[in-house]
Amino acid sequence: MEERVTPGQIGLRYGLIYALVSTVINLIPILTESNTGSMSAGFILTLANIITAFVVFILAGRAFKKLNGGMISFGEGFKINIIAAAIMELTRALIVYLYVKVIDPGYTERVKRFMEEMWEKQGLTQEQIDQFQGFSAGATNPELMLASGLFGAILGGLIWGAISSAITKTEEEEF
Repeated sequence: MEERVTPGQIGLRYGLIYALVSTVINLIPILTESNTGSMSAGFILTLANIITAFVVFILAGRAFKKLNGGMISFGEGFKINIIAAAIMELTRALIVYLYVKVIDPGYTERVKRFMEEMWEKQGLTQEQIDQFQGFSAGATNPELMLASGLFGAILGGLIWGAISSAITKTEEEEF
């Protein structure tokens, strides 16, 4: 009798692959400083992350199906995707956190300066700039970046994981 592969095994494998790809995608703009406030860079980064998640989730579901006689339930696919999303985000968030906190602690200050220059070019008053700085303080705080990244990845894992699980599921007929 063949041993079945578990959703946890596939989730771990694809979570590590997802973590590697996602970390590279998210570190490139940080290292090149091309993400310091550009709306188009933020949109492209978000789109790249969504596409990566969806591709990894579909591939993980297909791998599970292949190793388990062509069957995967929605629940199994969903478990795989949540495990993969959690592993990815823990890895990516910790690497980015270490980069921003230890390797390049001046990064967040450069982002703040860039944002302030951008607001000045838009003609905002100093009072408005100060107000916006208060609102955006969390975006440049490494600890809040870590927490929001974890929350965002789990939420994305729930949404994209459910969609990809619905696409890849193949359940045995009841009759």
